[in-house]
Amino acid sequence: MRRRLASWWLPPFAALIAGGTVVVLSAVLRAEEPTASAGPGRAGPPAAPAATTTTLPVATSTTRPALRQPPVVEMPPLPPGGLGPGASGEVVRAYQQRLADLRVDPGPIDGRYGGAMVYAVQTVQKIAGLDRTGRIGEPERFVISAFRYPEPLAPDAEANRTEIDVDRQVLILYEGHQVRLVTTASTGSGERYCFNTPRVNPTRRVCELANTPSGRFTYTRFVRGWDPSPLGRLYNPIYFNGGIAVHGYESVPTVPASHGCTRIPMHVAEWFPTAVRVGDPVYVFGGRPAQILSSTPLAPIPPPPPPPPTAAPVEPPPPTTTPSTTTPPTTPPTTGAPGTPPATSPAAPTAPGRGAPAAPGRGVTSR
Repeated sequence: MRRRLASWWLPPFAALIAGGTVVVLSAVLRAEEPTASAGPGRAGPPAAPAATTTTLPVATSTTRPALRQPPVVEMPPLPPGGLGPGASGEVVRAYQQRLADLRVDPGPIDGRYGGAMVYAVQTVQKIAGLDRTGRIGEPERFVISAFRYPEPLAPDAEANRTEIDVDRQVLILYEGHQVRLVTTASTGSGERYCFNTPRVNPTRRVCELANTPSGRFTYTRFVRGWDPSPLGRLYNPIYFNGGIAVHGYESVPTVPASHGCTRIPMHVAEWFPTAVRVGDPVYVFGGRPAQILSSTPLAPIPPPPPPPPTAAPVEPPPPTTTPSTTTPPTTPPTTGAPGTPPATSPAAPTAPGRGAPAAPGRGVTSR
């Protein structure tokens, strides 16, 4: 397991172990502070004037101030096994506050060791050359106590700029030549991938390597919220090299894993666009050039077939009238001779109040 500190951390780290107290480490760090020489390309502070009539040159607006390092702070002892995801309490809060003071965004300072805290600790581990576990052990405790920013990769560049270190997989934002943010990042994986272009009505199929090229660029445009692309969604992307952007993503591995963009944690991407503006420079170090493997035209998409012709509506036939089959009533025939009227018999006298019944079969009709 790789648990060694980067070489530039060894003097203060060794002093801390040998002295057994952070006071010794503080003295060592003060001894290492830039004096006449402040590193490659950096001008140290002017020497004290000698007792002569020589006049020192007046500082101009182009004089670059020295990089301010954070003070040494003794961190509280760790519980057995250290600190990691799920831990909570005042010790966690103390480390959150220290990381926030170091410009390593740990998320809310609430005493809870969550995903944002994991990303912050991984940032420290990347810079110090420790295993990228996201947990705080004794090596991380010492590094956080005596944290030092790495030397700028573009020391003579603009005061406000972004530096992306592909080798360390970190992003550092400078404001006025001082560190505004240090965060873990994930750049191009170097793997082969393909996509259709342009987004609307694509005409070509392009395959290339997922590299993040080195060079100096500038931020060109910002898209608020989720920006869909053929390769996935980007959160609050700030583009600086064609389709390559600094953007938030749900997963920021400790190793290169993107298609060429620089992924940063989502909680950092929430406010990062407010700290930069279009036109600010972006410096990428340690990247690999873009490499297109193939670009082939897409077969034209045939137009969809026309819809089938619409048949004329069929009108229903007119309703038909059914002739009535009711047979009119007929008069029963009489028994008289043909052509002669039927004979009638005079009615027999009846007694008052009594009627005589008619003889059946004689053609009498009811009234």
